[in-house]
Amino acid sequence: MKLKLVCCLLLIVTSSSLAQQSREEKLEQLKNRDDIKVTEIEKDILRLEYPDGKVLIKNIADYQPQVSNIQHPVAYSPTYDSTIIDLTIIDTTLYYHKYSYWAEVPLHNWQFDHIMVGDVNNNGKAELYGPRKLFWSDFEPVTIYELNEYGNFDFTYQYDTVTKSRNIYDVDKDGLAEVHLSFGGSLGIPREQRFFSKNGQDSLATELNFIFAPYTLQSQLNDLELSDLDGDEFTDLLYVRALEPDIHIYEYNPTINNFDSIYQFNVYEDPPWANAGFSIADFDLDGKTDMVFGTGKGAVYVLENEGDNQYSNSWLGLVETNHAYVHTWSDDIDGNGKPEFWVLGDAFYNGQAVTRITIFETDGNNSYKVVGRIDLIGVFSFYAGTMQAVDIDDDGIDEVAVCIDDNFLILRFNGSPNHHKYEVYYIKQNELAAAGENSVYYGATVYDLKDNGEINLLISMDHIIQNITGRRFTQIYKPDSTSSVNENDFIPNTNKLYQNYPNPFNPATTINFHLTEIEDVSIKAYNILGKEIKLLLYDNLPAGEHTVQWDGKDDKGNTLPGGVYFIQMTAGKYRQTIKTILLK
Repeated sequence: MKLKLVCCLLLIVTSSSLAQQSREEKLEQLKNRDDIKVTEIEKDILRLEYPDGKVLIKNIADYQPQVSNIQHPVAYSPTYDSTIIDLTIIDTTLYYHKYSYWAEVPLHNWQFDHIMVGDVNNNGKAELYGPRKLFWSDFEPVTIYELNEYGNFDFTYQYDTVTKSRNIYDVDKDGLAEVHLSFGGSLGIPREQRFFSKNGQDSLATELNFIFAPYTLQSQLNDLELSDLDGDEFTDLLYVRALEPDIHIYEYNPTINNFDSIYQFNVYEDPPWANAGFSIADFDLDGKTDMVFGTGKGAVYVLENEGDNQYSNSWLGLVETNHAYVHTWSDDIDGNGKPEFWVLGDAFYNGQAVTRITIFETDGNNSYKVVGRIDLIGVFSFYAGTMQAVDIDDDGIDEVAVCIDDNFLILRFNGSPNHHKYEVYYIKQNELAAAGENSVYYGATVYDLKDNGEINLLISMDHIIQNITGRRFTQIYKPDSTSSVNENDFIPNTNKLYQNYPNPFNPATTINFHLTEIEDVSIKAYNILGKEIKLLLYDNLPAGEHTVQWDGKDDKGNTLPGGVYFIQMTAGKYRQTIKTILLK
């Protein structure tokens, strides 16, 4: 049944992508979910309460430019570059071959987040951390799955009561990493940040060390970041307190084995307050750590360290969007010697949904300017919202991975110094959602799980059945072996896989290919998820013309539904893929 569901929707995804949704349709989408409580606290201002207790403020009215004395209000301008990508019409089949399905784990990390990855027990095998939810089961606490030597992920450990994974960090500087998890969220239950320690270099962190709970009443802490912000060798904890105007920095105190309050900054906007972030680096190149975060009304703040436990509000700017909640930073993508920080928000502009990314660089001490902007047309998200800068293709330049609404895409720089232009390197859209199923992306991360130089994609999502129950899981994708190499290096002109005939086909099709010398040959059929569904041929064949037929069935003899499929031939270093359509 699962296979039938996925394959039926493939033609829809590739031909028309995910359709543009109006404000009314987005609200109807929320009403069809029993896991989110929606309250309109004033006209067009929604308070969204998620199952983990997280609360988010979203403005669904058309964007109205702010009348403000904030520095650097922005618009489309010849002084910087704008990239526009329409996600409602993009052809995802142009990108499918870069990554193929690898594995799935029954872990997630709630809305606007991704599962946590690490190697806490130092055995060279990646661990995945997140709460678990199976079909027809209750939500379970944070669970660990570990990569085994066969490339699968095994259940390893489950914590008691904690509901969200946060950080892996050596808080007390003893050479052993702590695991930071959260507990609580229900009305009247204080939220606790629980820190678990190891009993040795080769163990998991399963022993409760200490609990950080600065508020007696239930209070949501967002975007908790652990770092040594002031360089004094003590761990700092930076966070946003939701629905309050304050940002906090605490510092670890070994005397009490907990965190002490060091700094509080209040945001001066009208309530309801909504702040989020962070990006952390020395963005103005003055030797001091900067911390960037954004607000629901599009303000962007930079806090700067001024010495031991000393901080100041060093800059205030504005992006031309609401919900400036999603942040990352890149290490000098355009090669002009300056790092960039990225701010993502979304809004409706004359009824059209747009997710807007604004890129900043320094233009002097404690001063920043807009150097680029990327508009993703057709996206306004109540769910996923993650952004991460990583050198994915190993060329020395960061790419930026974005998961927003039901889209995961990788943006690659194709500009020049001081000219920020970007192209889509890869995109994957939620096939379940496109088929009308009740499914959403939560967020994504990219990580080298095998520590072999190949970056994997981990996309967290759910699948709800009849608004009653469902599962939450993370799908993992691996790069195709040809994705980072010039295709011509792998396809000699002398070998050839020809387009199948007929195409489209029903019920069968013929595949012809040519070899110039004796080779071990495999021909496989894949669905659009990159998952192998049928081995059509595996044999040692002589040079010459050869033929194989496919009857439109999978390797278990089941007749496949109509949709888009791919046929791949491998012979030595030769590899080629063609697209075919099965009509039913």
